[in-house]
Amino acid sequence: MNKRPLRPITEAEIRRYDEDGFLLVKGLFDMDWVEAMRDAVDDVLNNPGPQSMEIAGDDGTAGRFTFDAWIWTYNKKFGDVVFNCPAPEIASTFMRSRQVNLVFDYISVKEPHTPKKTAWHQDAPGNPVEGMQACSMWIALDHVLPESGAMKYARGSHKWGKAFEPVGSGDVYKHEAYAGRKDDERPPDGLFQMPDIDADPKAFDVAVVATEPGDFIIHNLMTVHAAGGNLTDGRRRAFGLRFAGEQATYAIRNTKLNIRPLADPGLKDGDRFPADPRHRYFPMMWPRAA
Repeated sequence: MNKRPLRPITEAEIRRYDEDGFLLVKGLFDMDWVEAMRDAVDDVLNNPGPQSMEIAGDDGTAGRFTFDAWIWTYNKKFGDVVFNCPAPEIASTFMRSRQVNLVFDYISVKEPHTPKKTAWHQDAPGNPVEGMQACSMWIALDHVLPESGAMKYARGSHKWGKAFEPVGSGDVYKHEAYAGRKDDERPPDGLFQMPDIDADPKAFDVAVVATEPGDFIIHNLMTVHAAGGNLTDGRRRAFGLRFAGEQATYAIRNTKLNIRPLADPGLKDGDRFPADPRHRYFPMMWPRAA
């Protein structure tokens, strides 16, 4: 399996990512990686970790919509993919960064006939990272069309200059691994409520991005995005990775939805991510350790 991207990433691709805040990318992973990722994701579904969350089942809706994070810390199959695939180098190229740290890995799976939608949101306000040099890679493991839960992006929204209160797709605030600020606590200054994008998608320049297995979508963590439910007979599995460059910093959040490590990572709010490939939660992944 290729440890380096299968082709060069072009300057035009990097500029388009910078401008739109997201980009559909093809032809960088061989199909052996797709099979390894499928195997790893299915292993996680059968052996969930401490941060696994069943979003559809928790609120009584049909189907199965599963999210899990920091999987590399307990699942060897998943970790082998995370630490050996070309994703960290790819992220370095798109972010124009010299150093890349893993923020966390994740899965997002909507099994057939799961109507639950993914709400419009930004990743950064509910994630432990601050700064524009941070990205997410959503790697498609199945054919994903609008009717099966394709990702949707508000083009250029990473440049709106606004951070929005994270919104869960189900009653995720009750999950102890993700519960953040209580209802009676004061929200952070400068945090806005997400507008009703579905009411007028054209006004927000919404793009719906269909994918084939092995494609990935890279997006800035400030880009506003969502996804529909899976109304088809097919599966909709995604292998996800979030990365930070050397200009990004660790963030302690006070949002209602707060994706964070299970234990103190030994960093203060505003610290740079460590140049340590063996860090407990945020290992440096690029340059690769010798």
